[in-house]
Amino acid sequence: MAVRYDSGMAGGFSFPITTPQRQYMSFNDFNGGQNFDADETITLTQAGSQGTMTQDRTVHGGVALFSSGNNGDGNGVNVQMGEIIELDEAGDLFFEVRVRFAATAGTSSLTNEQFIGLAKTGTTAVIASDTMGNVGYLGFTSVAATPTTTAGYIQLVAKNAAGATINGAGASHIKIDTAANGGVGVDDFVRLGIVVRNGSAQAFVNGEKTGAAITGLPTGELMEPTFVAQADDGSLVGKQLVDYYLISCGRSSTAL
Repeated sequence: MAVRYDSGMAGGFSFPITTPQRQYMSFNDFNGGQNFDADETITLTQAGSQGTMTQDRTVHGGVALFSSGNNGDGNGVNVQMGEIIELDEAGDLFFEVRVRFAATAGTSSLTNEQFIGLAKTGTTAVIASDTMGNVGYLGFTSVAATPTTTAGYIQLVAKNAAGATINGAGASHIKIDTAANGGVGVDDFVRLGIVVRNGSAQAFVNGEKTGAAITGLPTGELMEPTFVAQADDGSLVGKQLVDYYLISCGRSSTAL
């Protein structure tokens, strides 16, 4: 599919890369022939026994469906995609994902246990017991309690290491779960973006800056693109329909 990059979000990043000594990139459009059950480039961990990741190439450009499989409380899937990213305050980072969250297509239901972003490699429980896990990460979550947010909202959160404080945008950060916004993010796809510069991260929605920047980012950690979809209350199936993700990172001035 065609991907348009908004200059207000991507800033000085170049697509495609013309200076690999200064910038590296990972892009997945889910339009290939991967076998997600056996492909050694991903790590899929189930919470419960029902969580799955499947590919649908009948959708234009291809999509990946992350699903809890059923509505059992805590059931879900945690997937890490294998590409290694190391956040460094000396190198900027740009992350974008085009996604639709929906328990069932055509509804405005969003389960409260979703995560999309970067998490420390080897992580199997980014979300556990209805709260964000005790690992380093940076991404978007709908978990309401960490930090406190409002039902129907997602927020940008970061934790720099196990045992550290969770930093987040808090209540009413990014509203996607309501008919009042035309179903953006639920009935329709939404582009969620993160720009990291000078040790802080800024959220973008459909190329527009949203909310305040956050700090306390994980540095010195090996991170992977990570997707979590879980059920949380026994009534809704947790789902993410991901069209593509893109990560572009400036190399540190101290990199080899």
